[in-house]
Amino acid sequence: MKKEHIILILIILIGFILRLKGLIENPPFWHDEAALGWNVLNKNYSDLFGKLRFLQIAPPMFLILTKFLVFITNSYSHIYQCDFVLRLIPFICGNLSLIMFWYVGNKIFHSKWVTLTGICLLALNPVLINYSYEFKPYSVDVFCSLIALYIMLNINFKNANTKLMVIYGSILAILPWFSFGSSFIIIAGFMTLSFKRDNPKLFTTLLMPVAISAFIYLKCFVIKSYLSNAHGMLSFWQTEFVTKDLSNLTQLNTQNLQYFFSNIPHLSLLLVILCIITGFILTIKDSKLSLVLISILTFSTLTVASMMKLYPYSRRMILFLIPFLIIYIVKILDIKKWIIGCIILSFILIPHTIFAYNFIKLKNINKGDYSRTMMQIIDKNITPQETIVINEGSNADFFYYNTFYKLQNKIEYIKPNHTKNETNSSLMKRLPPGKYWLFMSYDYNTKFKNIQEITNWADKNGKITFKTQATQSALIRLVLD
Repeated sequence: MKKEHIILILIILIGFILRLKGLIENPPFWHDEAALGWNVLNKNYSDLFGKLRFLQIAPPMFLILTKFLVFITNSYSHIYQCDFVLRLIPFICGNLSLIMFWYVGNKIFHSKWVTLTGICLLALNPVLINYSYEFKPYSVDVFCSLIALYIMLNINFKNANTKLMVIYGSILAILPWFSFGSSFIIIAGFMTLSFKRDNPKLFTTLLMPVAISAFIYLKCFVIKSYLSNAHGMLSFWQTEFVTKDLSNLTQLNTQNLQYFFSNIPHLSLLLVILCIITGFILTIKDSKLSLVLISILTFSTLTVASMMKLYPYSRRMILFLIPFLIIYIVKILDIKKWIIGCIILSFILIPHTIFAYNFIKLKNINKGDYSRTMMQIIDKNITPQETIVINEGSNADFFYYNTFYKLQNKIEYIKPNHTKNETNSSLMKRLPPGKYWLFMSYDYNTKFKNIQEITNWADKNGKITFKTQATQSALIRLVLD
């Protein structure tokens, strides 16, 4: 076995262990996971092509395959097992992305050591590790986008045949059903290939499965989902769309880069940006024009979609761009004085390594939401006469975990209508005398002001017989006279 293959296996093994730690830890679902999980558990397969509850939108085949996994593992009635199974596909895709990068890197770089460095950054990236054990499709986005990029870079109409184009076209046609993000790579790839007029017949053969799939996809899913969720999506993501004059594009790019490389100690974002720019220039100089064009057109189509308010240009929604950034970062190793490139890159690689070491040492992994534990406490102690009070933001958490416990108690919602000058406190005052459980696992406010307001009101106006708090979550048993 070659030395580089041994190192490849070691890097993939390290990435696997980091991701496995999060999966085995199996922390309680946080708000978005719970919202998506409820839909998988409570909707049938055909409903997953329609409007989802709790303002969720996700690729239909990702949801369907997940639901099938829950079914074949008989996880509907096992709370810990179900959380674990729902996270399996992101976990698998997160690990397969490391392998897929090897094939993409070998199409781009002259040296396998450059590819190995890229895989190392991919394996140690905190955000990619996080989404490899979270029930959301962003880890799947990265994997599918790498497949799309590999196919587009691998197509050579001069040496291709009809059978190969049918295979490639069929794979590209399937990817968007599992990943929204891959669509931008595919569109950019076809635009790039359109400049090559070597064999129009093979180009058409490649395009046809994708065109047919796109038509069905738009008709059966995208249009229906967009129309039913447009108002909520526009409201939620209103600050994350690129403006028509591009005035906020620099700000959004800065925020996205900070997010992509967040939680990495001692990492200079300025150095990362300089490496990306340098790597981009080196790629042009190296005549890797297909990659350059696909990169530019992916960024352009994504920007236009955001300007049209069709897709948010924000953080986890564009996580599939991280492999592009890593490709350009490690390209700096291709400079003539490669030792200088190694020194520069070490200032990026070492902080990643420090993060990985600290992550492995963590004794407790959580996502700041303790809804599962809170539901277990309620289920064990609640009486039929007690009412459950849920703050705005915690309804998805409650209903997902109540799928397992099936509590029948009366529910009150604390959701202030700010147009009527309502507050959390004013709504709490309307509660009649009685016994209550205040279930507050999630707060839309990043400083947890809503949960704090309700907790302070309970302290001053009632008798608290039980209280537990952790990070943002709070569970209170309250008696109002």
